[in-house]
Amino acid sequence: MTRLTQLHVERLRNLQDLDLEPEGGINLISGPNGSGKTSLLEAIHTLSLGRSFRGSQPNELIRHGAVDLLVRARVQEGAPRLREHRIALQRDRKTLHLRIDGENVTRLSELARLLPVLALHPQSDDLVLGSPDHRRRFLDRVGFYALPEFFDCHRDFLKVLKQRNALLRRGRRETTWETLYIRSAERLEAARRDVLDKLVEQVEGLAPKLFPKGALSLRYLPGYRQDLDLATAIEQGRERETEMQSTLFGPHRADLKISIDDQEARQVASRGQIKMLVTLLHLAVLDLWQKARGEPAVILFDDLASELDRDNRRRVLDFLSASGHQAFISVIAADALDDDGRIDARFALADGQVRKMV
Repeated sequence: MTRLTQLHVERLRNLQDLDLEPEGGINLISGPNGSGKTSLLEAIHTLSLGRSFRGSQPNELIRHGAVDLLVRARVQEGAPRLREHRIALQRDRKTLHLRIDGENVTRLSELARLLPVLALHPQSDDLVLGSPDHRRRFLDRVGFYALPEFFDCHRDFLKVLKQRNALLRRGRRETTWETLYIRSAERLEAARRDVLDKLVEQVEGLAPKLFPKGALSLRYLPGYRQDLDLATAIEQGRERETEMQSTLFGPHRADLKISIDDQEARQVASRGQIKMLVTLLHLAVLDLWQKARGEPAVILFDDLASELDRDNRRRVLDFLSASGHQAFISVIAADALDDDGRIDARFALADGQVRKMV
């Protein structure tokens, strides 16, 4: 199983230098506003992805007056034989240093592979309410873990897109790059559709337990008219692209349509429904990753008690207890979830310092 067994944090936001030894199940982090609960979750997210889930600039994570930050951890993976890895991330205001088992590495994806993390927080509603960019990034993140070939598809498309845009800015079109663009775009689109099919299967399995009211549907919109193929869309939009000096059709303009009872969720769902819909989608991703990798993952819930009502909190905690995923949940009051489900370990934060509660 994937499990964070030790966490060490230095010089990150308002946290004092701290060490944490979490349990493999549900870890509750409690403390008053400003105590550092969210910062602790940010530390875990940053170790996996190199950035905070709050959208902050990476340098903003460095404690005021410090020159860098450090997060390191021990992670267990593999079943039935467990393997332990030591991973570390150090960031100053210009450079990022990564290490796995004492060796320098250059790609954040290598840390993310060992510590797959999803975060749910007050801004997660943007998955439903925000721009298409939020939904594209969500779907691509699922793909990175669920499909071995997805990373290469995504990387290759972005490279070709960048070159094609550079040519358009110079008023040029080259057949070779047009062909490469369409080929790489179609590969990425096919991979995204494959990912979405797998995600829909997980959503359909979880929805009766976590979202029993309303029929959910997810549909991929490719970034051009759906009655056309990409080559035709580009040909018909050639003058617009020349005028705008930019690629206007393709996966970088795609969207994920999220509907309830065949109506767009952002138009008909209540605030509570949106919260639970977003939660359901993230938990479905965890199960999809587990199915694809053979191991559970890590999920971060920032301020769960205020984000979901009691019935939905119980549904989520019951799911997590049965799933094998490791969870870190922040709350203000230490007893906020006492009647909602099983908690495996409790930690209290005050003035940036953490202690384990008995």
